[in-house]
Amino acid sequence: MGRARSDSFIVEIPLRVTPSQEKRLLARLEAARQVYNACLGESLKRLDLLRQSKAYRTALKMPRGKARSRAFREANAAVGFREYDLHAYAAQFNHCWIGDHLDINTIQKLATRAFKAVQQYGFGKRGRPRYKGRNQMDTVEGKTNAGGIRWRENRVEWLGLELEASI
Repeated sequence: MGRARSDSFIVEIPLRVTPSQEKRLLARLEAARQVYNACLGESLKRLDLLRQSKAYRTALKMPRGKARSRAFREANAAVGFREYDLHAYAAQFNHCWIGDHLDINTIQKLATRAFKAVQQYGFGKRGRPRYKGRNQMDTVEGKTNAGGIRWRENRVEWLGLELEASI
């Protein structure tokens, strides 16, 4: 059984930043955009491999049920089209210059975001996801408030960068 989830919410609060803090924040958002785009491209590539695989085409022809679900799961695993496979792919970004700007939890959350977009596209629920252009990445999130991006005493703390909130 999974962990009990606490209630969560989203709130937008303006931040008071100095020019140097703004420069660091924009560099981090640019790094996040590049991670998202790389994970999106990798997810789309893996979806194409999945659709070309014989196991996937066989699973499509099966009647709905547990056997079909298992066949799809096995086909996904064969080409690495699973959320945690994409997390493993995204872990490489923590070991280059991007690791100086983003923590691993944020990188994994960006990978999850890209995977879910491609998964919805694969299910036919949404259109093909698009890459983010310059200055189009406005939001990033962490997995928990314990590491990475944290809210502490009316300010955001993110890898040594402290941004005061305008409350």
